Amino acid sequence: MEQTEKSKVYAENGLLEKIKLCLSKKPLPSPTERKKFDHDFAISTSFHGIHNIVQNRSKIRRVLWLVVVLGSVSLVTWQIYIRLLNYFTWPTTTSIEVQYVEKMEFPAVTFCNLNRFQTDAVAKFGVIFFLWHIVSKVLHLQKITANSTGSREATDFAASHQNFSIAEFIRNKGFYLNNSTLLACEFFGKPCSPKDFAHVFTEYGNCFTFNHGETLQAKRKVSVSGRGLNLLFNVNQEAFTDNPALGFVDAGIIFVIHSPKKVPQFDGLGLLSPVGMHARVTIRQVKTVHQEYPWGECNPNIKLQNFSSYSTSGCLKECKAQHIKKQCGCVPFLLPGYGIECDLQKYFSCVSPVLDHIEFKDLCTVGTHNSSCPVSCEEIEYPATISYSSFPSQKALKYLSKKLNQSRKYIRENLVKIEINYSDLNYKITQQQKAVSVSELLADLGGQLGLFCGASLITIIEIIEYLFTNFYWICIFFLLKISEMTQWTPPPQNHLGNKNRIEEC
Repeated sequence: MEQTEKSKVYAENGLLEKIKLCLSKKPLPSPTERKKFDHDFAISTSFHGIHNIVQNRSKIRRVLWLVVVLGSVSLVTWQIYIRLLNYFTWPTTTSIEVQYVEKMEFPAVTFCNLNRFQTDAVAKFGVIFFLWHIVSKVLHLQKITANSTGSREATDFAASHQNFSIAEFIRNKGFYLNNSTLLACEFFGKPCSPKDFAHVFTEYGNCFTFNHGETLQAKRKVSVSGRGLNLLFNVNQEAFTDNPALGFVDAGIIFVIHSPKKVPQFDGLGLLSPVGMHARVTIRQVKTVHQEYPWGECNPNIKLQNFSSYSTSGCLKECKAQHIKKQCGCVPFLLPGYGIECDLQKYFSCVSPVLDHIEFKDLCTVGTHNSSCPVSCEEIEYPATISYSSFPSQKALKYLSKKLNQSRKYIRENLVKIEINYSDLNYKITQQQKAVSVSELLADLGGQLGLFCGASLITIIEIIEYLFTNFYWICIFFLLKISEMTQWTPPPQNHLGNKNRIEEC
């Protein structure tokens, strides 16, 4: 141990001797030489005004030039501070541009029946209404009364039917799309059929998406405005029903228009088309581009595991699914992810409390860059304008009644016509941009330096070199003083050698 300490002391002494030897080879310049160095810098620097302070013989002019130079330095310092302060507030501007194209990609449209269940299937199985109310809580929060009769029946049913699959029940006993419910379908003058729709679960049970991103015939495009998708639905109120006590008191079709790459989101975004009406929907495509933090709130590094493109709705679903899987060991079938499907008992004992906990603790939030699901860096929306007319007319009523072999009352109470078209073949781009880029900031700072001081990047390098040289001499001075205090005397040197070394320095 002592030998190790002695070796460290010897190593430190050796390093100190080397520093002393280096200092002995590079002595300090004399005061006259340092004064000459300062004078040469003042008359040769590209920083305007300094040479006037040094070279003028008149003291008044020297004082005036000193005031001018100090005033210019103060102004340029103030201007640089203002510009840096403005830059670090991360300002943005918003540009709006309209692009005209020959063909536009048609959006995806998801349709649902407001009467979600088949009448025959739920006639003796009324508990399904409350069961679905519990299950669909994962998509949108809703208040559920624990002491209600439906709640007690649902709890007893879940306890006695643990192997019951509500997903299979809804798929088989919910709304279906075939030639009896979709009476007519036409896209841009060409016929379409129920095979062109993809099934998807939503809070409305079985829903069907036209032009879904995963279908073979996705990315349909239109080349003429005013033409698009024309549909005629038969909601068949006798065959499909719902529970008015839960707020489902309307008859008709609810639909949402969204990007083919996104999942449908009905909560607050669905459009309604009641029975006996012709709904004409004109849409426009709006593309919004957000800047990443700190200029904006988006995060381009977030990738979703179960969706090809990022969206806040898809992110929220994945966030809820991850928390539920972690706490309950299962994944609800309405949420994305891989794992064991939650049974009914899990929904009551674990899933529902976890959802309440997520909401109370704000574990899945939307909006800002530091939230669970920040805004998309790029998103496409389809703002719609909808108008209604009575359907069908008296003459059309006779025609449809004969064609469908149904009464006129049935036609009025069950048929819904929906037409979706582009208003114009253009789309609007709303883009958030950086108000000040790095190159613009540098150009602005360079302009301020040039305006007030006539300085440039070369000038800054000159000043840095001057300050570094003086700092170097100060360091040598203090090191030599320390050496003298430790009673170390450098070897003698001749005057000529000193002069040559000073010139080298």
